[in-house]
Amino acid sequence: MYDALPPEHRSHSQGGGHLSVPKPPHISNSVWNEALARNPDTNELMPTPLVGASALHSRIVSQQDKANSLAEHAKKLRETLQFLEKAAKSSQTSIQHSNSEQEVLKRRLLELMRKVEIIRCMNQPTQNAEVQSQQKLNEIIQQVTLVDKALIDLEERAKHQARVWRMRGATIESQRQHVTTTTSMEDPLQTEDKVALFNVLNDQRLGMERLGNIVNKDVRDSSILKEELTKETSGLKALPPSLGGTAIFGGR
Repeated sequence: MYDALPPEHRSHSQGGGHLSVPKPPHISNSVWNEALARNPDTNELMPTPLVGASALHSRIVSQQDKANSLAEHAKKLRETLQFLEKAAKSSQTSIQHSNSEQEVLKRRLLELMRKVEIIRCMNQPTQNAEVQSQQKLNEIIQQVTLVDKALIDLEERAKHQARVWRMRGATIESQRQHVTTTTSMEDPLQTEDKVALFNVLNDQRLGMERLGNIVNKDVRDSSILKEELTKETSGLKALPPSLGGTAIFGGR
């Protein structure tokens, strides 16, 4: 067995260390030297002989007490860890809530700054650049409106064409089944022809579906752009008539 090295044997500068521990008189040199050689930590431990059942019992009791102390310490560490994990989760939730509030406040501040800038520039003479910007904005709105109408018309055409192809495919399938059941096998379609016809119809159906999806996305994007432009236009229409309905920009 090994015990903690006493303080008086820890000073290596004064010839200390585990080698300075005196050998018990009832222990042979070979056994003592072997115990010194097997010391797992020569800086902290020293060999200790155990003689008799009472010494072994005391050693077991001491180890049990040490194990109980370490178990209690580990339990406290686990409780502390659980408390820190709960605190960390609570802090993370608070941080996310604070970030959300900060984003809302930032948007409100930008909207307020925009309104303050509009009010600050009221009753000021309109510049040529502002008139040109308003005209360009109106042209963009008209173009977006035309694109929106064209996309809606294209979407309707795609849906109609898809319905036509589905009806045509159903008609061909019903005709094929009717010919199979009511006539003899006179001039039947070959398997290769059936597969080719199915592939053509399926490709056309998939193409129309993809075209419909693209049109839906374009309609959505154009609607978003149109809404933003409408918001800008509505903000400009709220200005007094002296501004001529033109855009107002800061920086003056």
